[in-house]
Amino acid sequence: MFLYSGSALRAAEPSCIDDAMLVFDASGSMAATDFPDGATSRMDRVRQALAKVLPAAARGRRLGLLVYGPGRHFDTCRNIDLRLAPTPNAGARIMEEVDGIQPQGRTALTSSVQLAVALLSQGQKPAVVVALTDGQDTCGGDACAFARTLKAENPSITVHVIGYRLRPMTAAVDPPFVERCLADETGGIFATAETTEQLSDALAETLGCPAVTLLAPRPRALTVR
Repeated sequence: MFLYSGSALRAAEPSCIDDAMLVFDASGSMAATDFPDGATSRMDRVRQALAKVLPAAARGRRLGLLVYGPGRHFDTCRNIDLRLAPTPNAGARIMEEVDGIQPQGRTALTSSVQLAVALLSQGQKPAVVVALTDGQDTCGGDACAFARTLKAENPSITVHVIGYRLRPMTAAVDPPFVERCLADETGGIFATAETTEQLSDALAETLGCPAVTLLAPRPRALTVR
Protein backbone atom coordinates (compact mmCIF):
# COMPACT_ATOMS: atom_id res chain seq x y z
CA MET A 1 0.00 0.00 0.00
CA PHE A 2 1.20 3.51 -0.77
CA LEU A 3 0.26 6.51 1.36
CA TYR A 4 0.87 10.03 0.10
CA SER A 5 0.50 13.08 2.32
CA GLY A 6 -1.10 16.22 0.97
CA SER A 7 1.06 18.96 -0.42
CA ALA A 8 0.04 21.61 2.07
CA LEU A 9 -0.88 21.71 5.75
CA ARG A 10 -4.32 22.97 6.68
CA ALA A 11 -4.92 25.92 8.97
CA ALA A 12 -5.57 23.33 11.65
CA GLU A 13 -4.65 19.65 11.37
CA PRO A 14 -7.65 17.32 11.36
CA SER A 15 -8.62 16.00 14.76
CA CYS A 16 -9.70 12.48 15.67
CA ILE A 17 -13.08 13.88 16.74
CA ASP A 18 -13.96 16.01 13.70
CA ASP A 19 -17.12 15.01 11.84
CA ALA A 20 -16.36 12.70 8.91
CA MET A 21 -18.30 11.76 5.80
CA LEU A 22 -17.54 8.49 4.02
CA VAL A 23 -18.07 8.91 0.27
CA PHE A 24 -18.65 5.35 -0.90
CA ASP A 25 -18.13 3.98 -4.41
CA ALA A 26 -20.99 1.61 -5.26
CA SER A 27 -20.55 1.84 -9.04
CA GLY A 28 -20.84 -1.21 -11.25
CA SER A 29 -17.12 -1.99 -11.15
CA MET A 30 -17.39 -2.78 -7.44
CA ALA A 31 -19.06 -6.05 -8.44
CA ALA A 32 -15.83 -7.23 -10.08
CA THR A 33 -14.35 -10.52 -8.84
CA ASP A 34 -10.77 -9.85 -9.90
CA PHE A 35 -8.97 -11.62 -7.07
CA PRO A 36 -6.64 -14.62 -7.39
CA ASP A 37 -7.88 -16.27 -4.20
CA GLY A 38 -11.56 -16.66 -4.96
CA ALA A 39 -14.67 -15.10 -6.44
CA THR A 40 -15.38 -12.60 -3.65
CA SER A 41 -16.26 -9.23 -5.15
CA ARG A 42 -14.61 -5.88 -4.49
CA MET A 43 -17.77 -4.83 -2.66
CA ASP A 44 -17.54 -7.82 -0.32
CA ARG A 45 -13.88 -7.02 0.41
CA VAL A 46 -14.79 -3.42 1.22
CA ARG A 47 -17.53 -4.59 3.56
CA GLN A 48 -15.01 -6.78 5.38
CA ALA A 49 -12.61 -3.85 5.78
CA LEU A 50 -15.31 -1.50 7.02
CA ALA A 51 -16.60 -4.04 9.55
CA LYS A 52 -13.10 -4.16 10.99
CA VAL A 53 -12.54 -0.41 11.18
CA LEU A 54 -15.90 1.25 11.83
CA PRO A 55 -16.52 0.16 15.46
CA ALA A 56 -13.45 2.01 16.73
CA ALA A 57 -13.81 4.97 14.37
CA ALA A 58 -17.45 5.51 15.30
CA ARG A 59 -16.59 5.76 18.98
CA GLY A 60 -14.33 8.71 18.35
CA ARG A 61 -16.29 10.87 15.93
CA ARG A 62 -19.62 11.39 14.23
CA LEU A 63 -19.71 9.56 10.90
CA GLY A 64 -21.92 9.94 7.85
CA LEU A 65 -22.37 8.01 4.60
CA LEU A 66 -22.89 9.17 1.02
CA VAL A 67 -23.20 6.55 -1.74
CA TYR A 68 -22.80 7.00 -5.48
CA GLY A 69 -23.65 4.65 -8.35
CA PRO A 70 -26.94 2.79 -7.84
CA GLY A 71 -30.24 4.64 -7.72
CA ARG A 72 -33.43 5.60 -9.47
CA HIS A 73 -32.03 7.78 -12.26
CA PHE A 74 -31.36 6.46 -15.75
CA ASP A 75 -28.38 8.82 -15.86
CA THR A 76 -26.45 7.10 -13.08
CA CYS A 77 -24.13 10.09 -12.67
CA ARG A 78 -27.09 11.66 -10.86
CA ASN A 79 -27.33 8.80 -8.38
CA ILE A 80 -25.65 10.39 -5.37
CA ASP A 81 -27.47 9.41 -2.22
CA LEU A 82 -27.00 10.74 1.30
CA ARG A 83 -27.68 7.67 3.42
CA LEU A 84 -26.70 9.13 6.78
CA ALA A 85 -25.68 12.58 8.01
CA PRO A 86 -22.81 12.63 10.53
CA THR A 87 -24.19 10.80 13.55
CA PRO A 88 -22.71 9.58 16.85
CA ASN A 89 -22.01 5.84 17.15
CA ALA A 90 -22.95 5.32 13.52
CA GLY A 91 -20.87 2.21 12.79
CA ALA A 92 -23.73 -0.30 12.86
CA ARG A 93 -26.03 1.95 10.82
CA ILE A 94 -23.39 2.49 8.14
CA MET A 95 -22.73 -1.25 7.91
CA GLU A 96 -26.45 -1.91 7.55
CA GLU A 97 -26.60 0.52 4.63
CA VAL A 98 -23.47 -0.86 2.97
CA ASP A 99 -24.63 -4.46 3.35
CA GLY A 100 -27.75 -3.66 1.34
CA ILE A 101 -25.99 -2.06 -1.63
CA GLN A 102 -25.95 -3.69 -5.05
CA PRO A 103 -23.20 -2.14 -7.23
CA GLN A 104 -24.47 -0.32 -10.30
CA GLY A 105 -23.85 2.75 -12.39
CA ARG A 106 -20.97 5.10 -13.00
CA THR A 107 -18.32 6.82 -10.87
CA ALA A 108 -19.52 10.28 -9.86
CA LEU A 109 -16.58 10.81 -7.53
CA THR A 110 -16.01 14.57 -7.80
CA SER A 111 -19.65 15.61 -7.56
CA SER A 112 -20.13 13.24 -4.62
CA VAL A 113 -17.23 14.80 -2.74
CA GLN A 114 -18.67 18.23 -3.56
CA LEU A 115 -21.98 17.26 -1.96
CA ALA A 116 -20.22 15.82 1.10
CA VAL A 117 -18.26 19.06 1.49
CA ALA A 118 -21.44 21.13 1.18
CA LEU A 119 -23.09 19.10 3.93
CA LEU A 120 -20.09 19.35 6.23
CA SER A 121 -19.62 23.07 5.54
CA GLN A 122 -22.96 23.86 7.15
CA GLY A 123 -21.39 23.38 10.55
CA GLN A 124 -18.59 25.90 9.88
CA LYS A 125 -16.03 23.78 11.71
CA PRO A 126 -13.20 21.39 10.76
CA ALA A 127 -14.36 18.18 9.12
CA VAL A 128 -13.08 15.26 7.07
CA VAL A 129 -14.20 13.56 3.85
CA VAL A 130 -12.95 10.03 3.19
CA ALA A 131 -13.61 9.14 -0.45
CA LEU A 132 -13.34 5.51 -1.52
CA THR A 133 -13.11 4.73 -5.24
CA ASP A 134 -11.99 1.84 -7.43
CA GLY A 135 -11.87 3.89 -10.63
CA GLN A 136 -11.48 7.26 -12.29
CA ASP A 137 -14.35 9.74 -12.30
CA THR A 138 -16.53 8.77 -15.30
CA CYS A 139 -19.04 11.59 -14.93
CA GLY A 140 -16.98 14.52 -16.17
CA GLY A 141 -15.91 15.86 -12.79
CA ASP A 142 -12.71 17.93 -12.52
CA ALA A 143 -11.21 16.79 -9.21
CA CYS A 144 -8.20 19.11 -9.40
CA ALA A 145 -10.22 22.25 -10.11
CA PHE A 146 -12.66 21.48 -7.32
CA ALA A 147 -9.84 20.75 -4.87
CA ARG A 148 -8.20 24.11 -5.58
CA THR A 149 -11.51 25.89 -5.01
CA LEU A 150 -12.08 23.98 -1.78
CA LYS A 151 -8.61 24.86 -0.51
CA ALA A 152 -9.27 28.56 -1.14
CA GLU A 153 -12.84 28.74 0.11
CA ASN A 154 -13.05 26.21 2.92
CA PRO A 155 -9.61 25.31 4.31
CA SER A 156 -11.15 23.67 7.39
CA ILE A 157 -12.21 20.58 5.40
CA THR A 158 -9.70 17.84 4.61
CA VAL A 159 -10.29 15.23 1.90
CA HIS A 160 -8.64 11.81 2.06
CA VAL A 161 -8.87 9.52 -0.97
CA ILE A 162 -8.53 5.72 -0.91
CA GLY A 163 -8.00 4.18 -4.32
CA TYR A 164 -8.96 0.51 -4.10
CA ARG A 165 -7.43 -1.54 -6.92
CA LEU A 166 -7.14 1.77 -8.73
CA ARG A 167 -5.14 1.88 -11.96
CA PRO A 168 -3.22 5.00 -13.00
CA MET A 169 -4.00 6.91 -16.14
CA THR A 170 -1.38 7.26 -18.87
CA ALA A 171 2.02 8.71 -18.04
CA ALA A 172 1.05 11.84 -19.96
CA VAL A 173 -1.48 12.76 -17.28
CA ASP A 174 -0.13 14.71 -14.29
CA PRO A 175 -0.79 13.42 -11.73
CA PRO A 176 -1.41 9.88 -13.09
CA PHE A 177 -3.98 9.42 -10.32
CA VAL A 178 -6.16 12.49 -10.93
CA GLU A 179 -8.13 11.78 -7.74
CA ARG A 180 -4.95 12.49 -5.78
CA CYS A 181 -5.56 16.23 -6.34
CA LEU A 182 -8.37 16.07 -3.79
CA ALA A 183 -5.91 15.04 -1.10
CA ASP A 184 -2.86 16.99 -2.30
CA GLU A 185 -4.68 20.33 -2.34
CA THR A 186 -6.50 19.89 0.97
CA GLY A 187 -3.72 18.42 3.11
CA GLY A 188 -5.24 14.95 3.12
CA ILE A 189 -3.91 11.46 2.44
CA PHE A 190 -4.07 9.60 -0.85
CA ALA A 191 -3.74 5.84 -0.38
CA THR A 192 -3.76 3.00 -2.87
CA ALA A 193 -4.78 -0.46 -1.67
CA GLU A 194 -4.77 -3.81 -3.47
CA THR A 195 -5.88 -6.17 -0.70
CA THR A 196 -8.51 -6.25 2.05
CA GLU A 197 -5.82 -5.84 4.69
CA GLN A 198 -4.35 -2.81 2.96
CA LEU A 199 -7.82 -1.33 2.58
CA SER A 200 -8.46 -1.83 6.31
CA ASP A 201 -5.19 -0.06 7.09
CA ALA A 202 -6.07 2.85 4.82
CA LEU A 203 -9.55 3.22 6.32
CA ALA A 204 -8.11 3.12 9.84
CA GLU A 205 -5.54 5.76 8.89
CA THR A 206 -8.13 8.14 7.46
CA LEU A 207 -11.25 7.53 9.55
CA GLY A 208 -9.23 7.08 12.73
CA CYS A 209 -6.32 9.26 13.79
CA PRO A 210 -4.01 10.16 10.90
CA ALA A 211 -0.37 9.71 11.79
CA VAL A 212 1.30 13.06 12.30
CA THR A 213 4.21 11.97 10.14
CA LEU A 214 1.90 11.61 7.13
CA LEU A 215 0.80 15.24 7.32
CA ALA A 216 4.04 16.68 6.01
CA PRO A 217 4.24 19.78 3.80
CA ARG A 218 5.71 17.78 0.89
CA PRO A 219 4.23 14.70 -0.80
CA ARG A 220 6.12 11.51 -0.07
CA ALA A 221 5.43 7.84 -0.62
CA LEU A 222 5.61 5.23 2.11
CA THR A 223 5.57 1.50 1.50
CA VAL A 224 3.68 -0.30 4.24
CA ARG A 225 4.64 -3.96 4.54
